[in-house]
Amino acid sequence: MKTTKQVNNLLPLFSSDKWKSWTPRQEIAPIFNRRLDHDDTWLSLSSVDAFHAYGAWYCEVNDVLEGTSYEIMAEYETKQINYESVSVNMIVTWMDEVGKWLGREYVDTYEAAEDGLSRLKKVLDAPVGSETVKIELEFRWATGGSVIFRKASLCPVESARPRQVKLMTTYINPYGEHRSDLSANVQELLDTLELAGLEQPDLVCLSETLYDRSSGYSVQEVAQALNGELVQAICRKAKEIRSYVVFNFYEKDNCNYYNTSVLINRSGEVAGMYRKVHIPLFEAQDGVTPGSDYPVFETDFGTVGLLICWDQSFVESARCLRLKGAEIVCISTAGESKIQQIARAVDNGMYVVVAGINGDIVDGGSGKWIADPRSKPSRIINPNGVVLGEIGPDDSKVLGIEIDLNAKFMEYWMSVGPAFGDKRNLFARERRPDTY
Repeated sequence: MKTTKQVNNLLPLFSSDKWKSWTPRQEIAPIFNRRLDHDDTWLSLSSVDAFHAYGAWYCEVNDVLEGTSYEIMAEYETKQINYESVSVNMIVTWMDEVGKWLGREYVDTYEAAEDGLSRLKKVLDAPVGSETVKIELEFRWATGGSVIFRKASLCPVESARPRQVKLMTTYINPYGEHRSDLSANVQELLDTLELAGLEQPDLVCLSETLYDRSSGYSVQEVAQALNGELVQAICRKAKEIRSYVVFNFYEKDNCNYYNTSVLINRSGEVAGMYRKVHIPLFEAQDGVTPGSDYPVFETDFGTVGLLICWDQSFVESARCLRLKGAEIVCISTAGESKIQQIARAVDNGMYVVVAGINGDIVDGGSGKWIADPRSKPSRIINPNGVVLGEIGPDDSKVLGIEIDLNAKFMEYWMSVGPAFGDKRNLFARERRPDTY
């Protein structure tokens, strides 16, 4: 495969002396090498037997334009590197006219390239004041490992459009007198979705097991098949309001019972299913079987993951979804876990949509513990941990918030030094799975 300079590529060829080697200290320098293969020059970094080897090839490009979008890409191959996300990086540093750092980001989207190569690629916007960009092709922390960078590019592209998404959470009080009437419970769910549809949401999240909650029936009496009439009724309503809907219920599959959430698409079809993994003791002793996976689902606006109640208390649940690409996590829950919900949003750089039921449990007097009636257990949280809105028993049954999934959440000195870094990718990018 012959490598040539791409059209509109602002980076020099690897044969240029504009590409320079760098290491924090000579005693931890990797082995730098320019490799000539036919008409191509490749840049390599390697370590013989030292885990601490750390270095990079870098170059600087002048005359970048502030506010312009650039597609930044590198193709490479590795040997004896177990965790590429730890040991192989492409780092972009935007600088002003005097060399002051304005922003730094990882190019952190991995994909497979041809000939068995790997590719890092991302579209980034040059911050206000940008005049120069520094590109670093970095190798670190891989005993006996090596990376060969075959190609790199920096190309101006059309700016990404905002991805406006209307998220909606719901609150239904499950403690009314009619709860033993399951058909009335279904109608209340449908009426709530009808109300939500008036705001033309993209995604609506319903709370946990509202079909039968407080009805007095057992799991075995209310559980239904995935293709049963209960799910079909919600599917028809999702199609009617042209929205994705997250619906939670007790599912029966042969002799097993699951606490299951389904993602229903705008056409009224089940687009995905998640079975609650973390089962609390009382539910386990009701005979509920746990799920075993954390799937994510592609929609027409972004990637969605689902969690259910007790799942939110375990950091690994949301982390698994984030590592699979989730941008939004919907949590159908009966229990209140506001601190954990905020932590899951911040830890993973995701939007979290919570459809709750109970607030904090408080002493109601005479030894009776009750859900705090002042609580607002349904909420929407952004990747900064900011609660964008929340509702409870005294509010409307629906709350819609419009977000931009392409928005960045920049913070000064967030890992990257004296510049702004994007919280949405730094926590995930700087994990050390090789130590876990």
